[in-house]
Amino acid sequence: MFFMTNVEFIHAVADQARRKPVVLCVLLMLITLLLYGPVIHHEFLGVDDLQYVTQNRHVNTGLTLDNVKWAFAHFHEGNWHPLAWISHMADCQMFGLASGPPHMINLLIHGVNAILLFLLFQKFTGATWRSFLVAVLFVVHPLNVENVAWVAERKSLLCTMFSLLTIFAYGWYVRHPNLGRYLTVAVAFGVALMSKPMAVSLPFVLMLFDYWPLRRYDSVPFGRKSVQLAREKALLFLMSAVSAVVTIAAQRSGEALVDVAGLPVESRIENAIVSYASYIGRMIWPGRLSVLHPYSAHPLPGWEVAGSALVLLAITAGVVTFRRAEYLVFGWCCFIVTLIPVIGIVQVGGQAMADRYVYFPYIGLFVVIAWGLYEITCNAPGPTRFVPALVAIGLVVGLTVVSSWYLQFWQNGVKLFTRASVTAGSPNILIEIDLADALLNAGRVNEAYVHYQEACTLRPDFVFGHYKMAQILYTQGKFQASLREFETVARLTSRKDLALVCLIDSGQILMGLDDYEGAAVKLRAALQIDPGNSTALSLLRRASSQNSK
Repeated sequence: MFFMTNVEFIHAVADQARRKPVVLCVLLMLITLLLYGPVIHHEFLGVDDLQYVTQNRHVNTGLTLDNVKWAFAHFHEGNWHPLAWISHMADCQMFGLASGPPHMINLLIHGVNAILLFLLFQKFTGATWRSFLVAVLFVVHPLNVENVAWVAERKSLLCTMFSLLTIFAYGWYVRHPNLGRYLTVAVAFGVALMSKPMAVSLPFVLMLFDYWPLRRYDSVPFGRKSVQLAREKALLFLMSAVSAVVTIAAQRSGEALVDVAGLPVESRIENAIVSYASYIGRMIWPGRLSVLHPYSAHPLPGWEVAGSALVLLAITAGVVTFRRAEYLVFGWCCFIVTLIPVIGIVQVGGQAMADRYVYFPYIGLFVVIAWGLYEITCNAPGPTRFVPALVAIGLVVGLTVVSSWYLQFWQNGVKLFTRASVTAGSPNILIEIDLADALLNAGRVNEAYVHYQEACTLRPDFVFGHYKMAQILYTQGKFQASLREFETVARLTSRKDLALVCLIDSGQILMGLDDYEGAAVKLRAALQIDPGNSTALSLLRRASSQNSK
């Protein structure tokens, strides 16, 4: 009797919450605040946050007409996402360069995204609790920590928010199609693209929503309806194509695209296959959490590629077999399609995969989990009907604990890249550089030097590492060693401005060592690069004067 009374009470509470979705919206924001609240005490990170905010004069001077024009007119850091830049400008306008408020804005946008996600599926399907589970998984999943805790990932948060609003607008259009509503969809989509070009796959996502839950394919031959619905989205596909072209141009301008000759297409395809399988596994068991998963210097083992391919084929076969469960087709295809822009076929940067990339794609898999558990519940006999609910609760609690633990590493760059170094297992030049920069910014100069040195050991022609070592050695009074590093930089670099600085610094060091003849040689070489350089001319006069005595 006691058990039955409590079950009835739980059902009554659940029914009340279902009837008042605003309560569940508040609960989603509360969960977000409780989980991610610590980010307001986090620092800006040396990687991207400096280039995006603190050292970017167009951003840190706030919202001005010139800065907004710059956001639309320039490629910076290999990207064109003007709305993301304007968002950072607004932060600086309101809060200056304090790191807490931008982190709080990220937190709030994440909470808003969860609420939009819940309301979207609740409205389109009428399934309140399943939609709520999708949103909760979205809030607490550890692979989404990166998007919230990293100020520079504001672009992903905004892109997702406007993508969800685009889908809302599309549902509004579908109910009563007309030009005004269609243009609303196009405008929302355009704003999503201006936040981050990963939204290029959204027209395909809308086709999936046509299939389920909007069911616009019903009672019409699939092939004919597909053509009709694709034609309906012609403007959106055109916008995606334009965005893709602009993005490639931006990344080439910022040298973000990896040299294809150095990364054969076979390797990129193999990495994409393994990454897809890895993302699926890490949804349930989120191991190896790291800001950077470096591209392996060695070919992937054949067994790993074959095993990953078999997993993907097996899941696809299962989805096709049980295609009557339309949510399976929707969720699986949504995951596959939305990851395509960042899966590595067009390789950007040195990462094989990135946790932040699944912020939107995981929504498809969360739908599969929520609706799948519901189906199991409906078909389970007697008392076992509660088992799927317990599984869902256990999954949410487990993911929340892992997210809370992982969040601590995002407090500052030293913790973050120390974690990345441990996760990588073997020395990696990108991690060594970022860890060295973080240590240097934290005033831990000797430790920074060790990691710059390791980076130069991994790649002897790494100009930036040699230059940083030269500066550190100079400040420590180790002039001969500093001189050797400056000379190495001048020999290796193709940048005339950097070679000029190194030659002038070398001249100054030699003068301090009373080698005025050697100093004159360095300074004359500097003047060959910049004949009118006042510093080099002044030092050369002093060196020549001392040398003549």
